Amino acid sequence: MKKDIKSEWDKIADYWDKESGDTGAWHHRTDINPVIFELVNNIRNKKILEVGCGNGYLSRLLAKKGARVIGTDLSQKLLDYAIKKEEKNPLGIKYFKRNASDLKKIKNKSFDIVIANMCLMDVKDAESAIKEASRVLKKNGKFVFSINHPVFFYQKWAYIKRDGKKFFVRAILKYKTSQAFKQTLWSTGVKVMGYRRPIEEYLKYLRNAGLILDDFREIVSKKKLKKARKGYYKEDRFKSSRYIDETDKKLKKAVKKEIPDFLIVAAIKK
Repeated sequence: MKKDIKSEWDKIADYWDKESGDTGAWHHRTDINPVIFELVNNIRNKKILEVGCGNGYLSRLLAKKGARVIGTDLSQKLLDYAIKKEEKNPLGIKYFKRNASDLKKIKNKSFDIVIANMCLMDVKDAESAIKEASRVLKKNGKFVFSINHPVFFYQKWAYIKRDGKKFFVRAILKYKTSQAFKQTLWSTGVKVMGYRRPIEEYLKYLRNAGLILDDFREIVSKKKLKKARKGYYKEDRFKSSRYIDETDKKLKKAVKKEIPDFLIVAAIKK
């Protein structure tokens, strides 16, 4: 008997269910969900697979728009939340524990749309995950995925002076080199694996899986700046979401208009 593979996200399932709720966390609601729904367009009666569905918030939103949805995730604890919500308010969604890189027992060419929402950067074998998405898609089916923007998200914020002016910028320390790293998940303190890859690597995976690029969106976050709490200025100085004074606010507002936090890609199966 094969050993049951457990997800590191089991450790924060309780936290993430509260954070995601029924509409997603703040970045889902304001930055990602609207673009995903624009890219998938009319989904009534379409068969959709959501890979890495977590607590199922997006699967439920898709089902409410008339789609026939199946959700998969490697975290059984997150799936338990999704299943409980389905039992309480049935939408016809089925959930299965699957590794995104091995969608076993899911039939070839059986879905109109596959969505991987903010999960591929947490998947070790993203190439196999994209091949699997392609495998289960019908001809002319659409694959949509969202990720943290590979160029900017993992880099450091910094201040520089140039021509007598002060700027708040992203310092690009490393981009072209694919890298596995430990990341701390927000205020939980829990560390899990993450994977940095250049955009060209994702595009190569799409091409090798027989998927043709259809749309490419770089999303600048709509998250509003907040005043740094008194006594926390040193820690908040390099946070793009916090400002110390009006000068700091002006610099950060300017840079937030230009530097995207998220990337959303749509591709069509040949």
